[in-house]
Amino acid sequence: MHEGRFLTENMKKHRVSYSDLAAAARGEGYFNIADIDTAVLERDGSISLLPQAKKRRLNPKDFNFAPVREGAGYIVYQNKTLSDEGLRAVGLSEGKLRDFLASRGYTLDETELIVVSESGRVTVF
Repeated sequence: MHEGRFLTENMKKHRVSYSDLAAAARGEGYFNIADIDTAVLERDGSISLLPQAKKRRLNPKDFNFAPVREGAGYIVYQNKTLSDEGLRAVGLSEGKLRDFLASRGYTLDETELIVVSESGRVTVF
C-alpha cells in the first residue's frame, strides 16, 4: 500500500493478499484497513505498517512531554513473605514499606503481592 492505495501488481508479485494486509493491521491494533497509509513487505516476510496521520497513536512527544524512566519492577512482598532482595534493590526498608502501606490504608496481611519500581512507584495487589 502507498498513500492508502493498494499496489495490486506488487501484491500479486509477492503473493500478499488483502487478508494478509488486514491481518497485519489488526495485529497492530488497526481494525479497519482504511486506517493504513503505507504497508511495506519486509525481507523476513513480515508487513510493516504506517497508519494514516489522523489514526496514528499519540505519544508523549505529541504533548511536548518527556516521561520519566520508571525502571524495572521488583517484587518486595508475596505469599505473606517480604523479599529482602527486592527491598534492597529499590532501597526500601520493611519499616518504610509498612509506613507507606499504612498511609494508604493497607497492612501487609491484606495484600497478596507488592511490586516497587526503581523509580519508587508502588503497586499493591
